[in-house]
Amino acid sequence: MDPYYSQMNKHKRECDWLYAVADANHGIPNKCACGQSIVVETGEQGRRYYVCQVFKVRMMCALENEVNDLKKDARDEVKTPLENEVNDLKKDARDEVKTRLKLQLKIQQMSEEIEELKKLVVMFYQYYTFK
Repeated sequence: MDPYYSQMNKHKRECDWLYAVADANHGIPNKCACGQSIVVETGEQGRRYYVCQVFKVRMMCALENEVNDLKKDARDEVKTPLENEVNDLKKDARDEVKTRLKLQLKIQQMSEEIEELKKLVVMFYQYYTFK
């Protein structure tokens, strides 16, 4: 298709849309800005509304997508700091476990040294008391 012809069609559709929107206050339009026919619906209080079903569906889908995007963004804004905090807490817990294990090893080594020193003290005591 010729690009010039497609561009002219695009401009014509935009002008038609503007015409439909501008003349919407002058009675009931026969066609929607999207080109589909308009349907009469009745509201809860018996009031009549003129709507385009295609446009309504498109708007509902667009609103639903926007809401989903906002929910995702909100989750990400909350999730990222929480994940960072959880990761920091996990790292701190690992560090505490490592420190605890080192201290337990040190206590075990000191207990062994104390036992050896007790044996030495007993030996010295026995050596000097029986002499």
